[in-house]
Amino acid sequence: MDNLNYWKDKWIEAGKNYILNKNTTEENIHIWNNSSNDYDDSVGSERIDDVIEKLESLGYINEESTVLDLGCGTGAYSIALSGVCKTVDALDYSEGMLEVLKEKIKSQGINNINIVKDDWSSIDLRNNNMIKKYDFVLCSLNPGCYNTDDLFKMNKVSKGYCCYIGTDGMGKNHILDKCDYEILGQKIDKSDISNVIYPFNILYFNNYRPIVFYTPCNWVYSMDKEKAVSKLIKRYKKYINLDEKTINKIEYFITNNLKNNMFIEENENNLGVLIWDANK
Repeated sequence: MDNLNYWKDKWIEAGKNYILNKNTTEENIHIWNNSSNDYDDSVGSERIDDVIEKLESLGYINEESTVLDLGCGTGAYSIALSGVCKTVDALDYSEGMLEVLKEKIKSQGINNINIVKDDWSSIDLRNNNMIKKYDFVLCSLNPGCYNTDDLFKMNKVSKGYCCYIGTDGMGKNHILDKCDYEILGQKIDKSDISNVIYPFNILYFNNYRPIVFYTPCNWVYSMDKEKAVSKLIKRYKKYINLDEKTINKIEYFITNNLKNNMFIEENENNLGVLIWDANK
């Protein structure tokens, strides 16, 4: 068995049903722009502090480090890194996400984060003078890097180390699991395209030796009944015919699981943090 190609193929297979892979770039940018204003409300910051502390204690980043944060979003890692490192280039293709980050930079008086609006999948590294530019390149839960080509592109811009953060593939969302059984009679098998098992093995069988550590990461999503009904209708219409009876069943489930008039999803996850020498 060719182990490298095996894991490349497995990663491609894992992404076949991943919703963002079915959209155009423009459609995905629209999704991220629309979610930018309330994105931070659902994502905890504890994991950020844990990861940064470990990276610093292990000597991967310091006050002289130049860093690239890929798919920076609203800047959770960029801002944390700016407090440790010399400079941070925060790259994302969503204007909405970057606008939120710009407001944070302004309000917090940060002067060492540079905004880079571009698409990692199509960016011209040479024309942007990014070849071997950075001491450290970080990519956390970035759908734009859920493939082998964009993973290895990280090595081209790093003159030191790369860090890839994904899930451990064992996340739990109890309320959605419960709803799946109510509506479908079984749990939906979710795409595990973000699982670090794929990049780890692809790196390993390409003769890199990534180290890995894990950190807890829990997300909480709160929404009113109307938004929850809309979300779950979208969730299930791919699997069954949503007649009036089924929609009523969804509404009944949500109504009976409201807390203070809000439907709350709690995602329990562990993130895997991979670090490797880009120059092996």
